Amino acid sequence: MRFLIPFLTGVMVAASSYAQTDVVLKKKTVGDSVLTNNREIILPEPFNGQKAMLALFPGRYYNLTRTYKNEMVNWSCPTCKAKPYEDVNEDGGGPFPYKQGVATRLMNIMDFKDFTGMQYKVISFNHSEFDEDGMQTSRFTGGLLGLAKFVLTDGGWKLRMYTPAIKAYGAFSQCPTPKPLLIGQDQYAFILRHSNGPGGGPFFTTLYLIAGMNGNYQEVMAAYGVEKSGGDNEDGHFSTWTSEYSVPASDKKYFRDIIITWKGTYHTDDLEPLPAEVTKLIKKGKKTGKFTLVQRFVYKGSKGYELQPAPQVTVN
Repeated sequence: MRFLIPFLTGVMVAASSYAQTDVVLKKKTVGDSVLTNNREIILPEPFNGQKAMLALFPGRYYNLTRTYKNEMVNWSCPTCKAKPYEDVNEDGGGPFPYKQGVATRLMNIMDFKDFTGMQYKVISFNHSEFDEDGMQTSRFTGGLLGLAKFVLTDGGWKLRMYTPAIKAYGAFSQCPTPKPLLIGQDQYAFILRHSNGPGGGPFFTTLYLIAGMNGNYQEVMAAYGVEKSGGDNEDGHFSTWTSEYSVPASDKKYFRDIIITWKGTYHTDDLEPLPAEVTKLIKKGKKTGKFTLVQRFVYKGSKGYELQPAPQVTVN
């Protein structure tokens, strides 16, 4: 199921995407080692996310922060072999590194510690096309996500796993900030909430899960339509729902099952977006009511997580 980026939400996002500066930004040419997965990088303690970004992408750094945080590293790589990366928006995507240059922004720093006491830092970063004004204004283009994992050693923070580009999510060239999710013994994955929909609604949310496999980070799960808000019904009779996700305890060491629970309100004037498992249980003649749907996603090796049939459903 595919939808367009929400216009109203996008306008608000775009309003925060303009660099409030008269400075004409520049970029720095870097070598093709920026795309090498097995790079040797060690950073001093204490860990600094922006310095980690500059070590990974040694471009030209700018801090345009005024009313909102806006730091970036601008770079170009003429010798890099560009390749296409998927964008979850139908109108997005294209070869990376971008021909006109790249603006890379740090999104967050995530802290972990395993059962032995070993400490880790994972940074997420967002790539967008270089712009001399520092803007991110492409409504139908997501931000290209990358991840890097560092481990604390006697010599400092050593780069352990690095995937410069995974896939593009979000709107206005801005990827949603990933959040860590424990899916196994000392095994963390990263979940993204990508919301979209046509101008005026309805707006749908898809959950994407990113995990480390065979030395790289990659998408391993997509749960479509797990939330809905708004609608285009003239009478304002909408079906809406929210969702929560969890990883129940199990004897699986890695890639444990993931449960997604939908809770919402249905209205018979807006049944089309609802799963068939819900609509078939609505009593004849009843206009509106509550429902709960519980989905289970199971890891299937190279296929990633797959939705299992026969979800648990209750309708009132």
